[in-house]
Amino acid sequence: MPGKVGIIANPAAGKDIRRLVAYASLTGNREKIDLVRRIILGIDSTGVDEILLMPEYSGLCSQALSGLGSNKLKARPCVLDMHVSGTQDDSSRAMAIMAELGAGCVVTIGGDGTSRAVAKGDRSVPVVALSTGTNNVFPVMVEATIAGIAAGIVACKAVNLTQVVSAHKRVIISQDGEEKDMALVDAVVLDQPFIGARAVWTLTEMKEMVCTRAQPDSIGLSSIGGGICPVSPEDDCGIYIRLGKGKLTVKAAVLPGVIHEVPVLKYRRLKLGEEIPITEKPCLLALDGEREYKVNAEDNVTMRVERDGPRVVDIQKAVKEAAANGFFINKENL
Repeated sequence: MPGKVGIIANPAAGKDIRRLVAYASLTGNREKIDLVRRIILGIDSTGVDEILLMPEYSGLCSQALSGLGSNKLKARPCVLDMHVSGTQDDSSRAMAIMAELGAGCVVTIGGDGTSRAVAKGDRSVPVVALSTGTNNVFPVMVEATIAGIAAGIVACKAVNLTQVVSAHKRVIISQDGEEKDMALVDAVVLDQPFIGARAVWTLTEMKEMVCTRAQPDSIGLSSIGGGICPVSPEDDCGIYIRLGKGKLTVKAAVLPGVIHEVPVLKYRRLKLGEEIPITEKPCLLALDGEREYKVNAEDNVTMRVERDGPRVVDIQKAVKEAAANGFFINKENL
């Protein structure tokens, strides 16, 4: 069954201030162009009708296409007709448009911040999240060709989607009972009134956090919880952590190459839907590692974890099931 696959590549991912304050690798546009090219070729091999591409100021997708040649692809490439602002809103807008156009799967290229922006556009279309950013908890490291193949398999419905696609959790930020923002991995209360540089890299300003997942083998702020009380993506719960001097410290890789002993005052698992009121006000909320949401002293803001986040493709399961179904066999040549 033919289908459509979208590609959203964030040119800003992998280039923030954490390259200066830690040892994060720099992912340049040349490498991203090659990634997009391999994703396109992987998608095209699955027999989809159309490949939808997000336009952006660096022209990653258009350059990737120009290097392939117009007669190399069987699928029709289509660059979306949309306004480009050069912000993360582009990713949100592109995802919303791709959903409207009937994309069966979307491949995203970036880190946790990119994945969050995409999810704000639409959470119903299955995503293959490919890692190139700094805090890479949500997206995965996998060869781009295989990522494209998995996305094409899902879009063509060559596998049972209930077996290879699952809903991720998210942290919902609500004010006066109305949803205002979200995070896919962690929401952190910062004791400061100004956004400044968006990336979070110092621990002294952190007061409390809510995470959808916390694993000791991941990088970033959620790894603090991973060293105390691991929570997997499959667990129907989150974790709350109050930072501060107490009887407990935990060793965590909060940035690439940066391991800290973090003081923890208290922690506990959170049930899905359990509200955590923010009492440290005024403050800023860092969502998936970036300062995003300002809370004033008079604001009534809460955080909670729900399993209604984006639908994520298990790449390995998708490819294995497709192979078991004979998807890769050309019987005409037998």
